[in-house]
Amino acid sequence: MPGTPLAVKVLDKAIEMWGAGAANLVSLFNPEKIIFGGGVFGPARMFISRIYDEACKWGQPIAMTQVEFCATEVGNNAALLGAAYTALKAVNSQK
Repeated sequence: MPGTPLAVKVLDKAIEMWGAGAANLVSLFNPEKIIFGGGVFGPARMFISRIYDEACKWGQPIAMTQVEFCATEVGNNAALLGAAYTALKAVNSQK
């Protein structure tokens, strides 16, 4: 059932944790972009704006205004593509 109180509570907690985690990354590394993706995150892409709002509560204020939160464009293949890139880079560095 959509809107079940327990489901809403669990989702709100997940958004809070994603926001706090992302805020820590922003505060530590000051990236230009945080890209969310993969099989675990996939369906949650509709909550990125809520995650950003939550991260703003935790992160360094200036850094949070300079970072963009977005969803990956490669879907569930992000890990596979990253592994392939790393393997190709390692092969090319040995030449």
